Amino acid sequence: MLKKMINPLMMSAVILMPFISACSSDTNKSDATASATTAQTTTPVAAVSDEHQYNLVPKQVSENVWCFFGALEIPTKENAGDMSNSCYIKADTSYVLWDTGPSYIYAKQAYEAMSKIAGKLPVTKVILSHEHDDHWLGNNYYKEVHGAEIVGPESINKNYKAGDKTRMFMTLSENAIRGTKIIPVDKWYEDKEPIKFTVDGVNFEYVSVGNGHSEEDYFLYMPDNKVILAGDLVMNGRITSNRDGSVEGQLAALETINSKDWTTLVPGHGFIIDKTATDEAVQYFSLTKERIQAAIDDGVDSTEIVEKVPLEEFKDKELYDLLNAVNVSRAYQEYDMGL
Repeated sequence: MLKKMINPLMMSAVILMPFISACSSDTNKSDATASATTAQTTTPVAAVSDEHQYNLVPKQVSENVWCFFGALEIPTKENAGDMSNSCYIKADTSYVLWDTGPSYIYAKQAYEAMSKIAGKLPVTKVILSHEHDDHWLGNNYYKEVHGAEIVGPESINKNYKAGDKTRMFMTLSENAIRGTKIIPVDKWYEDKEPIKFTVDGVNFEYVSVGNGHSEEDYFLYMPDNKVILAGDLVMNGRITSNRDGSVEGQLAALETINSKDWTTLVPGHGFIIDKTATDEAVQYFSLTKERIQAAIDDGVDSTEIVEKVPLEEFKDKELYDLLNAVNVSRAYQEYDMGL
């Protein structure tokens, strides 16, 4: 497994320690997340007031799809891990979820916000994009409260177990992480062909792309309304984190995504959802490959590669200063050492 083979990048590990379980982030909230939503619950008032208030407001992106858009930041106590995107799909009599966010409390408040917008329906199925914990630590809310089936990469079960302290547990305040538990994925697929299925009247394709952004990545395609939920295979407005990923894997995944007939694409991080949604990712990984290979051909070694491949086209994107050098170093290992 690729991410187990990158011990030479110890400096990268140190740099990334504060945010290694959160795949990505953003500095500015979208208009869709600017308004406050008051949480409703049967929990005693004292407990409610003590919860971190995420003030979640879903944005409708398609006829039956609403998404929560997180900030373009790393996870912090202040944002309580609200820095990734997750989506609700409304079926005939239930909701299907794409990713569940960074905590039990986030998931609970997301459901309360959605119930006000589209009705109080049960969540019957959760579908996960990949193993980075800002995308799935809300799972146990949907399992415990709704009895939802959790579908996702087998790598979550292999690499995480109950009681582990992932980055969110180490970063979030107690009143944000409270109640959060690591639970296993109920169902995963050995077959790497696209999995086609229908839930309560809605058709889906769950597409495996292997090692793209993480050890095992998927995207979700909804052919009837031409929507793709891309997870962290696509980010925009910010630099990706490729610490566990592969440039070749990312480029192949983006080609597969763009081979689908889609009009709306929701990235794992970022706010652009129209037909230009993948443009930044395609450019970033294409230039990374081209320039890394050229530098290697010119005899540039690992100590010089960051300076020689600055990817300055992206210097104004969020998290550039934090992540780009690590991505370049990781890409050098991929192409020079075959990792």
